[in-house]
Amino acid sequence: MITSFTDLTPATRGAALAWLDAATAPLDPELADAVRDELAAALCAELNPDATPADVAAFAAAVGPVGGEEGDDRPGTHPGAGTFAGIPYDVRPPTADRLKRAWWNPASDRLWSPRVFGAGWDLNAGALAVRLSLIEPDAEDEPFTHTPDAALTAGAAVPLALAASVVAHYAVRGRSLPAELPAHWNLCGTPDRWTPKRRAATTDLALAVTAAGAAVAGVASRRPRPMRAGTLAATSGAAALAAGLTVARSLRGGWWIGPGLAALVLGAPAAVLVGLARAGRAGEQRRDLGRGGLGRRGGAA
Repeated sequence: MITSFTDLTPATRGAALAWLDAATAPLDPELADAVRDELAAALCAELNPDATPADVAAFAAAVGPVGGEEGDDRPGTHPGAGTFAGIPYDVRPPTADRLKRAWWNPASDRLWSPRVFGAGWDLNAGALAVRLSLIEPDAEDEPFTHTPDAALTAGAAVPLALAASVVAHYAVRGRSLPAELPAHWNLCGTPDRWTPKRRAATTDLALAVTAAGAAVAGVASRRPRPMRAGTLAATSGAAALAAGLTVARSLRGGWWIGPGLAALVLGAPAAVLVGLARAGRAGEQRRDLGRGGLGRRGGAA
């Protein structure tokens, strides 16, 4: 018996976490966390510190499928989601619940989760913020519910500023740029495909301006604050991609092209979500202190 997965070897711990992810994937989000906790507790009771991934597989086989067949989207059981050569993929339309679980899940210790749409993994900015001691795992009762409207409005400044930088770049340097600009880079960061300058500029400007417009529309909408926070994260990532491509096209290339674009696309949404989460936590604290203060004043009276 073990007390937590930290008692296991890295390989066994990875196998256990992967099985928990796959086992709870088909469940309703409101039930998935509770079921995951129960499965984790049962697995801890079954394993010893010297357990191997094979022991995890044996336990999983004994438990069998966790959810019903209807809506089951574990790898290999849903036409829109699964794994290929060990890489997860999902081509279903993204939902708010899946976006939240992938992009902002401070209670999880996994930094990377299967991508909401496409192939690969998404950064769990909530887990990263916890590891950097920017927030606590249980800092918010409900993420972003108490984020002030002023903070959401300020969050829109990120995609707006990135879009403005793209517009300014092509307005100032557009005439001096070569007739053809890079459209693709190899693993070494060397351009290996080119596109006309007009097409490159149109692509970058369209992506940046659309992201900025969507951010403004999202903030101005009456949708719940968590949905507006998700919109700001997504639009910040899109605007960061446009800005990164704009810069990369005007340079000669280098090994840093790929890592730099990835850092921008992941870092911009993460920074926005961390800022909004901290503002939301401050809002919750003001709410709680306000209630406490009212109680004390009432008792004194």
